[in-house]
Amino acid sequence: MMMLYAGRSSSLLVAFLFLPLYSRLLGSSQFGIVAVILSLQALLVMMDLGMSTLTSREVSVGTRSNQSLLTLVRTAELSLSGFYALSLFIALTLKLLYFGESVSWTVVVGAVLLFWLLVMQNLYYCSLIARGSYTLGSGLQIVGVVIRACITAAALNWLSPTLEIFIITQLIVTALHWGLSRYVLTSALVEGVDGEILITRPTVSDALALTKMGGALVLFSAAGAAVTQLDKPIISMFASASSVAPYYLASLLCMTPISILAGPVSQYFQPIFLREAARDTGGDGAQKTALRFALSVFVVTAVPTLILWWFRVPIIDLWMGAGENNATIATYVAILLPGLAIGAFGFIPYSQLIYAKDYRFQAVMSACLTVVTLVLATIAAVGKNVEAVCYVYSAYHTASTVVSWVRASTLSGVASYARSTALLVLTLMLGSIAVFGLALYILI
Repeated sequence: MMMLYAGRSSSLLVAFLFLPLYSRLLGSSQFGIVAVILSLQALLVMMDLGMSTLTSREVSVGTRSNQSLLTLVRTAELSLSGFYALSLFIALTLKLLYFGESVSWTVVVGAVLLFWLLVMQNLYYCSLIARGSYTLGSGLQIVGVVIRACITAAALNWLSPTLEIFIITQLIVTALHWGLSRYVLTSALVEGVDGEILITRPTVSDALALTKMGGALVLFSAAGAAVTQLDKPIISMFASASSVAPYYLASLLCMTPISILAGPVSQYFQPIFLREAARDTGGDGAQKTALRFALSVFVVTAVPTLILWWFRVPIIDLWMGAGENNATIATYVAILLPGLAIGAFGFIPYSQLIYAKDYRFQAVMSACLTVVTLVLATIAAVGKNVEAVCYVYSAYHTASTVVSWVRASTLSGVASYARSTALLVLTLMLGSIAVFGLALYILI
């Protein structure tokens, strides 16, 4: 679990340490392009055609043979390679028609290849975690992220502080990370198997079929990316640019329950739950795992969230130093944090829906919630009411979790897991609210 936490937070910590250095070395103009590249990188890793989710589910369940799993991984590779070949063609066309000499060929080609390798490496990482190789997968992730950041900083400092050097260095180190991760995953899947495993070479039709299967997950990922990324541009466009900074900082602080605290718990329990649910023949192993999953998410999120909400003002003052926006940030945090804390529990029904292969519902739900959320956020921003935007996003995260749980409770294969975990979490939350309310009454 500690390795999962380290792997999950390594990218954030490295970004926190190295991005200011990259900014100083590259200058504002070149670093602006780097910021766009890094944003696209994060977006594309999330929008991987559903390959990491589909592959991780099959690896977790463990009902396929190792030969079949390796074939599945190779098919996912072919699908992603086809997508990025098309992306490269589009990027080269845009370079010829629009960008001209403002961006070099090295940057355009190198950036697309970098995105491709990073998405593929994430596929291997998710598969290793799904297999239960937590230490191995997280260790590879940490080492790769740290080495890439250090070598990039050294190259910019000692060779040349240019965008081309940044891209080339990132690409070379990522290619080595990709190759090592691919080798480790392949070795892990064939470990302990007698004789030679013959991997069926996937065809283009196999890749297209797998891509079609992940189509709903593409919509799910796209909707999630849109709803979490477009709020800042909406506020900037319709309210004011100065309103974005305190909102962005409040959002960043409030993402802690989901991104840092509950994420690694989900990475640990989801593969175990999927495996046990697939093998459970009248036993209660999967039920116990589901309840442990729910209890663990509650333990790691409830107390830190209550502390963060109660002491938000001194925490923000300590984090930001004295500033005129601190009170505004604290107000936004007070509104956003409860909703995002409830959103952290969404990992539980999400795992149950993944086991049920209910991808279509997740896609439709995510798309509908995204449209409603962005429309309401736009209306609030037009009225220059950023607090209303906070209420809208708090409601979005709450609704996403509640609707997913209700849906899971209606599916025959996972209904018992959904109802028992929902009852447990609801009981714990009501008890915590009662204790917290009593404490407030006594103190005030």
